[in-house]
Amino acid sequence: MTDSAPPSLTERQQFWLEHLQACEAEGKATIEYAREHGLSPSGMYSARQDLVHKGALPPPGKPRFVRAQVAAPKPETQWQVQLPNGAAVSFRGTVQHDTLKTVLKAAASVT
Repeated sequence: MTDSAPPSLTERQQFWLEHLQACEAEGKATIEYAREHGLSPSGMYSARQDLVHKGALPPPGKPRFVRAQVAAPKPETQWQVQLPNGAAVSFRGTVQHDTLKTVLKAAASVT
């Protein structure tokens, strides 16, 4: 059974590794940690990339942002519009913008 040996790191890589691990342990954003410790945020990002490539750090986890999914409108939605001329327009479900505009314009012209 062979265990893979930890990657050999330069003194500079070890420096960044310790800071990146401390940043992770503190649960802070990289930029926040860097500012608090007088470090370059871009230096930390670059070092992280190098250390991941070298196998000293695991690859980043799931992205922080997830694509939103918009739920379809409920077809049972009912709308009613009462116009100043007394005409009322009601509909159920979804309606196209142009269709609604045409219907409301026609209803508004009724005298």
